[in-house]
Amino acid sequence: MYECPNCGGNLKFDIPSQQLACAYCGTHLDPYSIKKETDAIEEQYFEATIFTCPQCGGELFSTDNEATSFCSFCGASTILSSRISKEKRPDFIVPFKKTKEDCKKAYEQKMRKAFFLPKELRDPKYIDGFRGIYMPYWTYQLVQRGIVSIKGETSQRKGNYIYTKHYNLQGDLEAYYLGYSYDASTSFYDNISEALAPYDAKELVHFTPTFLSGFYADTADISPEVYLDDAKEKADENTFKRMKGEKAFKSYTIPASENKKKNFRTRLRKADNTMYPVWFLSYRNKDRIAYATVNGQTGKVVADMPIDPGRYLAASLILAVPIFILLNLFFTFKPATLLAGALLLLFGSILTYLKELEAIFRREHNLDDKALNWKKDQNGIPREEKPEKKVDVKKLKVLKRGIKILLMTLGCYVGVFVLAAASVIFDVGSFAELLLLVCWPVAVVGTVICAVKGIRQEKKVKNSRFSLGFIIAVVVVTAGALVGLAKPVSDIYYYGCAILTLAAVLYIFVDIIGNYNKLAMRKLPQFDKRGGDDRA
Repeated sequence: MYECPNCGGNLKFDIPSQQLACAYCGTHLDPYSIKKETDAIEEQYFEATIFTCPQCGGELFSTDNEATSFCSFCGASTILSSRISKEKRPDFIVPFKKTKEDCKKAYEQKMRKAFFLPKELRDPKYIDGFRGIYMPYWTYQLVQRGIVSIKGETSQRKGNYIYTKHYNLQGDLEAYYLGYSYDASTSFYDNISEALAPYDAKELVHFTPTFLSGFYADTADISPEVYLDDAKEKADENTFKRMKGEKAFKSYTIPASENKKKNFRTRLRKADNTMYPVWFLSYRNKDRIAYATVNGQTGKVVADMPIDPGRYLAASLILAVPIFILLNLFFTFKPATLLAGALLLLFGSILTYLKELEAIFRREHNLDDKALNWKKDQNGIPREEKPEKKVDVKKLKVLKRGIKILLMTLGCYVGVFVLAAASVIFDVGSFAELLLLVCWPVAVVGTVICAVKGIRQEKKVKNSRFSLGFIIAVVVVTAGALVGLAKPVSDIYYYGCAILTLAAVLYIFVDIIGNYNKLAMRKLPQFDKRGGDDRA
């Protein structure tokens, strides 16, 4: 607690003025002008009150001595236990630029577009619970110096020939990077911190504990080595991009393969322990939790957004009525065509369900969170599956787009050939019957494959209840295939199977909504966090 030199009141950091302010006498002071004797004894450390949640072990420290009414990490309504500790001083800090009112307005504006959000997340009392927390980051200072060499080429057409000349392009490189930042806390999930980025490192100022007055902060608990390669890769990509834009290199074509070979001898000059401002809010529902965060410098909102199943299903049913009427007015479906369409819809539902289970497995085991995986390795905790090797996202998108175009082109040629051959072999008269002939095997085989994989995937997901969705899908699609092969004269068989298929789709759809909420919310953090009651 920092006392006002005029009246002895509690000084807190005031965001609009960027100074310490006394609520009692209105005094404003420079944050660097106030120092505790205990903080000044040793420059590398400062005295802070540590609040430890007895429910999840989450640690928050502050120079203010007021305990919070709930834990920002697990959402537990509790008075946090506290203790005094000497904490390592961060090197730099970006003070809060956005006030709590700015934060609430940004959050409310984003939530206006979320029509199916649970009403609790729109409640003004809930929104008022935003807490200002300084999250620890490693900010890397990277240097690139020396002679670099990349391949370049020029091409020229003469007659029927293209002549290509190859060059070895060299130059002296001197580059310096400051601002590539990655969160240094296992409490802060990578996907949230990356989505909140970027922060403007130009606004970094030297740390003094007075900036924390009135706010909380989390402690850094991972090594700067965890994200060093990511920071170097970003620096290399930016340097390569800048080199291609240099005037001396613009007349040359630089092959894309050179991007992989680049070697700019990037080295770490220093990793600064910095603090960035985040407005933090948690929403707890049974054993799951959702986070809402706002960048305290830019006002960018990143939030987990679960949906209310009842509201979503009601809206879907209301929307289905005009669609049904329009389809009946402008289209006429034969019974066999209707059944084929229902089976394709079932296949799409099962495929979506399978993909959700795979995503839940990755989320539950934190396979995409480097910090948590590093922490597990340090503590000797075995991991069920190693995270996948990081790939170049931009290149992957280009590759996927190229493959899609190629497959679509080939598919058109193959599709025309197959339909033409089928019309001759089976003496099929209409396009609808041709389409039906193609839909049956796709729907049946695809559904069975997805169901088998889905049952296996369900066993891997912890605390996942066994769903009958996959078994129901196999039974229904088998019945639909038998009807399609038997070709009964009566339409009742087709309509009956179509109704069963749509009922199965509705059942799976409910499970899909439940899985979506699992992805939109996270398991309680006490399983990954240090401490607990023993630290209280």
